[in-house]
Amino acid sequence: MVLPLKINNTNPKSLKEMNGSELNYAAFRVLEEFVTSDINTGNVAVGSTPAGAVSIGSFVDTRRDQAVGTHPAGTNILTSTTNFYQRTATESESSAVRPVEYDSGVREMDNSNLHDTIITNALNMLKSAATGYGLGSYKLQPNNPGNGTWGQQAIIFNRVVNAQGNFDENQTVLWKKQTQNINPSNSIPTVRPIKVRSNDNMLQEMSDTEIKTLVNIFRNRIISSGIGTYKIQTSAPTTGGTWTRQGSAFTDTRRQRQNANYSGTYTGYYAGNRTYSANYAGSYTGSYQGNFAGTYAGVYVRTFSGRIAGSFTGYYTGYYANFFSGSYTGYYAGSRTYSANYAGSYTGSYTGATILSSTEDISNVSLWLRTA
Repeated sequence: MVLPLKINNTNPKSLKEMNGSELNYAAFRVLEEFVTSDINTGNVAVGSTPAGAVSIGSFVDTRRDQAVGTHPAGTNILTSTTNFYQRTATESESSAVRPVEYDSGVREMDNSNLHDTIITNALNMLKSAATGYGLGSYKLQPNNPGNGTWGQQAIIFNRVVNAQGNFDENQTVLWKKQTQNINPSNSIPTVRPIKVRSNDNMLQEMSDTEIKTLVNIFRNRIISSGIGTYKIQTSAPTTGGTWTRQGSAFTDTRRQRQNANYSGTYTGYYAGNRTYSANYAGSYTGSYQGNFAGTYAGVYVRTFSGRIAGSFTGYYTGYYANFFSGSYTGYYAGSRTYSANYAGSYTGSYTGATILSSTEDISNVSLWLRTA
């Protein structure tokens, strides 16, 4: 690996390659510049789609639109979606002041060698759990992560409706790291790479401001390597390398809707069937079998065997016991089964769907950082 050159404070002064740990001074200066912007490549954004950004996931808050205790309860669900994005547009590198290297001569470093040296060290700082993660890194959790200064980038809510019809809510926060507790530039020697001066092609140590111009090479490397990219989803992505949860999972909850028993008086319209028996008075048409006692007026033809033998035709009044088939109009007392709608007051117990105070977990998401 070809390393940047530094001034070796010998007598006389000479040039020497920087070692791996000495690269951290320049790497930290790059991160100091990286954290100053929220609108450049590598930054995470929440809300509407920024220019030059891609979606990295979303959190969906669902809730019922009725208060706790409502019955009969409906099934309508309201949703609020919070979208997360990461900026991925290619940044211009034309203003970068490049360190020099020695490889068959002194020359400015190309991107490949910068990626392997200063930029790799900056990425390692960004993803380092040992230092609480580097400047410009993100976490998703309710409380300030500590181990440095973190700024709130967005607040995400999970809301449920209470008995008064208002919101009960909890929240999580997207945090961005602004400062380190331990400044690597204080724990390592101040070693800066050298550059070629544009006015006379002489070699000169780079200033901190000039080192920070490497930030766009760093930003573009996040996207091309994938290291330092983020996802919002339930579990770690299964493709694209190694992913580490940044913070804690955030859960969408909503009130439960279940059947509950109620006892009391209900006054109103009840549509259903009921069965009852009652006397019926009216016309009856059908077959009747049984004894008939009364006056029969009509023709009676029959052979009579007695004192007089012969035929008798005329009116007969007396008792007739036999089967009778025909129409009968009169009063009939009995019972029948009757089904119909019933409108009136109902007193008793019934079961109805109800919005409960208890909640159920619907989904959850975490913020994932690609580290390898």
